[in-house]
Amino acid sequence: MKLSTKSRYGTRAMTEIARGWPEKPVTRREIAELQRIPDSYLENILVSLKESGLVTTIRGARGGYRLAQPPEDITVLMIVEALQGPIIPVPCTDPGYSCESIFSCRTAPVWNRMYQAIREVLEQHALSDLIREKTQEEFIDFII
Repeated sequence: MKLSTKSRYGTRAMTEIARGWPEKPVTRREIAELQRIPDSYLENILVSLKESGLVTTIRGARGGYRLAQPPEDITVLMIVEALQGPIIPVPCTDPGYSCESIFSCRTAPVWNRMYQAIREVLEQHALSDLIREKTQEEFIDFII
């Protein structure tokens, strides 16, 4: 399973907006420059994030984007699902999907564990975790 570029860029954009929380709105231009995201693509991402209720906009010379709730209340899962919809690795993990082989399928437990694991990892990480300062060791540990 692969996350969309929109989700990856959107999560990076949200970290910039979170860094300004709660006082300073962040402009689209600032986000684009700091995260090296094409401005026109970022505009679409920010529209989706606003429609999902994760960010708000402030008009005027001191305007920009702000989080709609504290960074500790916004998870990576919320951002990803706002930008690409529910993470459904295979149809049978979709809660609304009805499968006639549900009781005889030997692979369903694997897909369900994968679905739960993906959701759990993305839910465990809030924006507040992503914006806290990282040490050199944490960066090295993260590289595969």
